[in-house]
Amino acid sequence: MEIRLAHPNELNRILEIIEQAKVRLAASGSDQWQDGYPNQDTIFDDILESRGYVALINGQVAAYAAVCKGNEASYNDIYEGKWLHNNYMYVTFHRVAVADEFAGQGIIQTFLQGLIEGEKGPDFRCDTHEKNATMQHILDKLGFTYCGKVPLHGVRLVYQKIKHKSETSLYQEINEEDRWLIAETADKPLFGVADEK
Repeated sequence: MEIRLAHPNELNRILEIIEQAKVRLAASGSDQWQDGYPNQDTIFDDILESRGYVALINGQVAAYAAVCKGNEASYNDIYEGKWLHNNYMYVTFHRVAVADEFAGQGIIQTFLQGLIEGEKGPDFRCDTHEKNATMQHILDKLGFTYCGKVPLHGVRLVYQKIKHKSETSLYQEINEEDRWLIAETADKPLFGVADEK
């Protein structure tokens, strides 16, 4: 799996993945994402603001997530619980979705773990609908703790994870030209992506 910032020319594929996720959510009985959110403007803003990330499998965009850094106003209104640590700054995952053809393969868990390892900060948060059992299960497997509820799009369950020091990866940015040059020199592809020459 390759994890990187989303490119503007991937907008349509990301929107396709979001729409597929909306259909799966509706089929599960959840009203999450059934009100037009997230839409094209939301995803385009994510990309422009460098918070939209994609997971690629064999060069194909398989999953999407927005990585938001800062303080979420609605998260300050937590009730029926409390945060593990009440840090002012943290990383929040929003708009997490996987394409139909990759659903059920553990892609989201690997994707989010890679994003966690790539971030310097220790505090990660996420919210989900009470009927989104799939996302709740993924967060549980990633070591997130259920902390309570927040008044966001109605009511959302909120989770928090404090990263262990062992969950840190060596992060390296490589531009596209250097990527193929290094791959040719090493006679093998980088990031698990097949050589497409």
